[in-house]
Amino acid sequence: MKARALTLAAVVLLAPAARAQGNYRSAALGGRSALMGDSGIALGTDGAAPFLNPATVTHVESTLAVSVSFLSVDITHAANWYAPGADITRVSGNAIPSTFCLFFDLPRLFTPDDKSSDAGNQKLATCFGTTELQSFDWVGQGFQSGGAIQTSSVRWGWQRFVVGPSYAANVTRALAIGAAVQGAFTNFSSFASVGSTATDGSSSSVFEDGSSGSDFGLSAILGATLTLGHFTIGATVQSPDVSVYGHGNLSTYIASSTAGSSMTYFGQGSFHGREPTRFGLGLGYEWPRGTIELDGQLALADGSAVQLDTNGTQLATPGAALTATEVDRNTRFQPTLNASLGAELYVRPTLSILAGFATDFSAVDGIASTGVAPSRENRLLASFGIGSHSDAGTVIVGAQAYYGWGQMLGYASAPTVAPIDIQSTGVLLVLAGATNFKSIERAVQDVRGIVRPRRTP
Repeated sequence: MKARALTLAAVVLLAPAARAQGNYRSAALGGRSALMGDSGIALGTDGAAPFLNPATVTHVESTLAVSVSFLSVDITHAANWYAPGADITRVSGNAIPSTFCLFFDLPRLFTPDDKSSDAGNQKLATCFGTTELQSFDWVGQGFQSGGAIQTSSVRWGWQRFVVGPSYAANVTRALAIGAAVQGAFTNFSSFASVGSTATDGSSSSVFEDGSSGSDFGLSAILGATLTLGHFTIGATVQSPDVSVYGHGNLSTYIASSTAGSSMTYFGQGSFHGREPTRFGLGLGYEWPRGTIELDGQLALADGSAVQLDTNGTQLATPGAALTATEVDRNTRFQPTLNASLGAELYVRPTLSILAGFATDFSAVDGIASTGVAPSRENRLLASFGIGSHSDAGTVIVGAQAYYGWGQMLGYASAPTVAPIDIQSTGVLLVLAGATNFKSIERAVQDVRGIVRPRRTP
């Protein structure tokens, strides 16, 4: 019975990437957009533009945009993780990269009658950035009650890195269209080790599992913006990505005492961490003193979200028989709607204040001991920042904080697993800048002048 329970725990914990992939705001994009509640579908002007709505690339005035979310602090608390009253809390810190973009002006498509009009302008951008990034770590935790000892080591990580070109053009003074083709590199790794012993009755349980996967896929984003006076409407659609190549590995070891049974499995095969179809709609209002924007994004639950299909060999005792075994893991998501609200207010021409709010509801459709996803967490995000603006460029600093709640499979009835309530809080520090090549050239010349001062006759 214990071997069966441990097998169930193995099935549940084989795909911890599901939680990470189910939160699409797990990495901040751009600097201005991140500090305006991850908004930018209508009025994006930084490195987030090609990822949120490529049509807004026409709004970008800089040549170079860099955003670095250089520090993240997260606190996660799980109630009754091991047994009723045995809580667990984890504090972690991470250095997180964000986006890097280059923007290039292209020759005009046509020359409008009104020379001051933006009609005919077109731009090309090339960007790469981390669009999703999460990690989790309980390693080194344990619980003892009387003669019983329970241990668990859960570690997993998920990252999606995107690179690709974007194109945007002003069809008229009011209408802009854009498109982006992106290559997405997805990597995940996990490790879970569960142990449970009891002196009375001499029962013992062991479970170890390791899995990893990497995937490269292609997707496309189409977008448009329409400006009507002070208002701008933005709309975008992202296609589901197509896997070009994906590979994964899975190894599992299960053992129990008393009955004397054990099982070992190793397999490898295909892996795909898939992005669903997503629609975005934004409404922005711009006036001389600032901007305000309200966005909404809908992610569909089309197809499999995370898929790991392996073929390998299983060794079971007693009997010590080697058998060819196929193990498939498949996680599906539910449709998810998230919203964001952000504003930037100029207190003077060279200084602005940014603030925003956003939801990050998980797309995981519940968790259970018979399912695949190990957790489901919803988050609320709030952000605040300050921007410094000059002819040389823009520098923005600020923070994005969040509060999360949900459930994670824990070991209150070890070695079986059951949903446990969790809460988490965290803060992400953001540093971003935008400039142009002329400003960079002037800065280099100034540095050369300091290093090599001119000789006086």
